Amino acid sequence: MHFPVCIIDDFLGSEACSRLLAFAVGRQAEFAPSRVHTTEKHQIIETQLRDSLSYPGPFGTLMAPFHAGLDASYDRIAAAIGAGAFERVPTELHMVAHRHGQYLGRHIDTGTSTTGSMLAQNRVVTLIYYFHDHPRAFGGGDLVVYPMTGDDPQVIEARSDRLVALPSFAPHEILPVDLPDGRFADSRFALVSWLVRPQVQPA
Repeated sequence: MHFPVCIIDDFLGSEACSRLLAFAVGRQAEFAPSRVHTTEKHQIIETQLRDSLSYPGPFGTLMAPFHAGLDASYDRIAAAIGAGAFERVPTELHMVAHRHGQYLGRHIDTGTSTTGSMLAQNRVVTLIYYFHDHPRAFGGGDLVVYPMTGDDPQVIEARSDRLVALPSFAPHEILPVDLPDGRFADSRFALVSWLVRPQVQPA
């Protein structure tokens, strides 16, 4: 049985998508090896699981269209995922680049955190938004979502201006990127974030 996945193409439009790409390319020097959080150590580089580059922020007003697009898509995502209520404002927004040979191994997004935050315990929906140059210079880099039982995994292309939403407890991975020229501007770029359970207000 497949996990429900919501795919929204042309999510931001070409202009906003191009601004994200220009922002990322202009900050190449600030991208650093992505880190993971484990129960034993915080913020370690573990390329056997995760081999990519991450931009630490800040983003300023750049993300206003992304937040507006998510707010407008809230009901569609909720209906497709069937995950119940979750906060409209995403958490832990990351900008990630994958170059030649880089990947993300099979994992789930609940119970672990790339930032050491306990928000991982409350993640409901994982959000992935792709943005890259045209024509696309890289191959590979597909998102693979593994089923609960039986069926073949879902393989989702990393298509520019595409948003993918999936349950945070669904096992998934990113296949290795094929980018022989190694140009940073040709990388597989993505924004990654999460929608979490509503905060319980004290009585």
